[in-house]
Amino acid sequence: MSVDNTLESENGGTDETVDSGSSSGSSQGVTSNEQLPLDGCVRWMVLCEKTIAGLLLVLIVTTMASQVFARYVFGDPFKWSEEVARLALIWMTFLSAAFVLAEGRHIAVDMISTRVGDRGKLIVECLGYIVVAGSCLMLMIGGARFVWYVGKVGSPALEIPKTYWYGAGMVGLLLMAVHALINLIQVWLTGKPIPREAHIEEEAFQLGLEPGE
Repeated sequence: MSVDNTLESENGGTDETVDSGSSSGSSQGVTSNEQLPLDGCVRWMVLCEKTIAGLLLVLIVTTMASQVFARYVFGDPFKWSEEVARLALIWMTFLSAAFVLAEGRHIAVDMISTRVGDRGKLIVECLGYIVVAGSCLMLMIGGARFVWYVGKVGSPALEIPKTYWYGAGMVGLLLMAVHALINLIQVWLTGKPIPREAHIEEEAFQLGLEPGE
């Protein structure tokens, strides 16, 4: 009788543990899948930015491969391949910076947010988005005149106006400012930091000192 009671108690405890784990997992799933304000707009923006950046990467690889083929096979390299690859790389860089910001993948040092409470983390995150948006807008406004001025100068091979070269920075700054403002609105309306994917947090570098140090 004692053995049967022991087995029943162990089975009951196991069932309760599984139920509690499943309930906690379901509650975490609801939290992670919670719809944020302007979430659909952010997804479409990120999808467009990733698609264009991916096409530009394909263009870079194709252009450089054709350049190598023309140089070593025909002995007559293209004069325009380097400019095309460079222009595509510039645009891909600034477009990638925009969706990396939207996904929270930029390098960050959490020296303050890890030492404050939930309300402190919320304030720090809001201040961070304000600084990022303000800096991007200031750089964009300050560089707009220069971008317009260099439009009179063309590239050596393709004679593409320099506005298209430096304009990539203006577009990237504008997109990063928009993403930062959207993130700020989401944090302000929800009253809590934006939930990130688990692998982003696992890959992040967490710098901290041991209590004894």
